Amino acid sequence: MLRRLLIAAGALVVVIVAGFAAVIAFGSPPAPPVLAAGNSIPGIAQWNFADLPKMQTLKARDGAPLNYRVYSSRPDRAIVLVHGSSGTDTSMLKLAQALQAVGATVYAISLRGHGGSGTTNGDVSYLGQLDDDLADLVEGLGIDRPGAHRTLMGFSSGGGFTLRIAGGRQAGLFNDYLAISPYIGQDAPTNKPNAGGWAGVAVARIMALTLLASVGLPWFQDLPAVHFATDAKPSNTRTPVYSYRLATSLQLGREWRAALARITAPTAIVVGANDELFNADQFKPMLQTINPRIGVTTVPDETHLGMIADPAATAAIAVAWRQLAGE
Repeated sequence: MLRRLLIAAGALVVVIVAGFAAVIAFGSPPAPPVLAAGNSIPGIAQWNFADLPKMQTLKARDGAPLNYRVYSSRPDRAIVLVHGSSGTDTSMLKLAQALQAVGATVYAISLRGHGGSGTTNGDVSYLGQLDDDLADLVEGLGIDRPGAHRTLMGFSSGGGFTLRIAGGRQAGLFNDYLAISPYIGQDAPTNKPNAGGWAGVAVARIMALTLLASVGLPWFQDLPAVHFATDAKPSNTRTPVYSYRLATSLQLGREWRAALARITAPTAIVVGANDELFNADQFKPMLQTINPRIGVTTVPDETHLGMIADPAATAAIAVAWRQLAGE
């Protein structure tokens, strides 16, 4: 009897392990239909890309390149500007120019895994590497000098990353934080299902890899976890697929409420009223409950990508930054 029970228990363990392995191996993220609201910046066909500053590069602590562009103005007012999901620093041209016009020196960066930064499109080497890269950028750019006022500003997933830093171990890197239409979390009231159709998420794979990570096993974290609703191919201009460790390194995480509650530095959120990916009307009541120190500005009539392209939106963001920086 005991022998049969042991055999049955062993067989059950084999089945469970096999199922777990199958979820990890074959649970790739679905590729959603192309979504213009997340894929096409309004008016970009009319942009003059000759206005882009020259690409510059510094080395991270692992020797990998980190690419950025500088929009020069006051040397004592620095903004590190982070793009949204699948993009690069190039997508931030109009917003960077608007901020430059009101006196900020803007360092528009391409995160590791994007725009030729790092070593692999759509991937980092370990969880939290983006945090380390940011510290390397602040030091390498020389904006950690005394008297420099530093703002971290990010859009969409870059906005979520901005809030992650503000509530995390690197919070002291910057004086203040500004998140534009930020991704908060899958179960946040601000999030529409699958970010309004922008993200195909490998839910089962993510759950399995998270479980492994929780017991100290960082296995298979290079596997794809999110596929964005674009038909772009991996290149130095687009990153259509994120690995588990890149997606996780960008996000506030499952404990997003606690992360937001920890933020003490001056922090603001600016979102378009007509955002197609997020519920713009939920940001203010959510923050009133979690951390009322974080101010929320809603820009009338603006869409998700319109926030980094439309003059009215970029002007509103510039005003919000000047208020944060005490200008």
